[in-house]
Amino acid sequence: MMAILITYPQAKIAEKWQQRLATIAPVIYYPLRKLTFCPLSPAQQHELQRADYVVLTSAFAAKSLVAHYAELVQTTTLVVLSDKIAQLVAGCGQRILVAPEPHQQALIDYLKLLRQPQEQVVALVGNLTKLTVQEGWTLIPLYRNQWTAADVACAQAKLAQLPISRALVTSPSNFNRFWQIYQQTTIPKFVALGETTAKVVRQNGLTVQVPAPQPQLLNAALAILAAPEFAAN
Repeated sequence: MMAILITYPQAKIAEKWQQRLATIAPVIYYPLRKLTFCPLSPAQQHELQRADYVVLTSAFAAKSLVAHYAELVQTTTLVVLSDKIAQLVAGCGQRILVAPEPHQQALIDYLKLLRQPQEQVVALVGNLTKLTVQEGWTLIPLYRNQWTAADVACAQAKLAQLPISRALVTSPSNFNRFWQIYQQTTIPKFVALGETTAKVVRQNGLTVQVPAPQPQLLNAALAILAAPEFAAN
């Protein structure tokens, strides 16, 4: 029997999708990551406070900002990747702007149109970010995406149960960690949650489908994963 892998917490997958996918094959929900908040140094806090724009591209960074440093950005414009992140930081900052499409290049291009040359941008990121440094930008790590030897052993035990026929990978690190430990001969059919992740999948000589940028990106990816024609391709 084949299984479906989703590298995203089960609790964040709508019940209708859980039920639909379960009718196709056993589903393994395994995020393949551990995110840990990293306190900012006094110098980093000062840089955050004086920024004209603060960029947020992940939900964990948004939650960490609200929990620990909301008072530092009360007069700052927050530029976020998606409506979901905007909801997480509601009431934080002077105003919140959402990228026209939920991918990093769209956010970068959008901010180029807004930003004056003298204005400073701080992006709050993880240690494995794929965000590239732009002129006038400072990248400050606000969390760590960790994966220890013990985590590898647990994942190997969990994923050794069944061959994977379909897999939704939600970040480059998710894919890399899965592919390094996957021992089955069956090559999964991949869906990636964005072009940044898809690029890493393709670099390994594998094919992958990506939903078009849209507000309900996760639902679109799950729809591809569940489609009968996806398994047939």
